[in-house]
Amino acid sequence: MGLTRCYSSEKPVLVVSWTPENPGRRFYGCTNYWVRRKCKYFQWRDDEICERGKVLIPEQRQQILTLEADIVGYRKREKRLLICLGLSLVISGMLLCLMLLLVG
Repeated sequence: MGLTRCYSSEKPVLVVSWTPENPGRRFYGCTNYWVRRKCKYFQWRDDEICERGKVLIPEQRQQILTLEADIVGYRKREKRLLICLGLSLVISGMLLCLMLLLVG
């Protein structure tokens, strides 16, 4: 990585850029980069991204985000369906007991 400390004497953190010019490209930056005490330490970890990658990476990232959101929705639906199934089994059991009481 070269430098082990930034200009603020902090240990740099690995961050991923999602700008259109550098989608998915990793860099090291100061922990103070996003706060009031801005340190200007910056060092790319990855090589520059080719033009095709600048198109493909954001498309794939968006597809991943969409699929992750779908998974969250499916998990919620699964939970609701399991609750409905459980209630159905309880009600079926109660009806079966009632029928047995009426017959017997």
